[in-house]
Amino acid sequence: MTERPRVHVRATDLCGEAPVALRDSLTSYDLAIDFSWPPEKIVNALTEIFQEAVDTDRWSRRGTGEHDQADDEPPSVRTARHPEDGY
Repeated sequence: MTERPRVHVRATDLCGEAPVALRDSLTSYDLAIDFSWPPEKIVNALTEIFQEAVDTDRWSRRGTGEHDQADDEPPSVRTARHPEDGY
């Protein structure tokens, strides 16, 4: 079985070049965020990165791709509920 890429997110100074930077390889997905940028710029840049990953089928939902993982696999990290979920 092929090991899945690891995700790494870090806060860093990108020297004013961009609010976010991405390196996507077979072994890792590295996302750097420069929090000196205005929040709306960071949000827009993250939206573009994530949308491009979905549009190119690098990211897909379980049950819709040929490399699905088991649905009973527990999440490694619990996340907060989204504010628009109404909870």
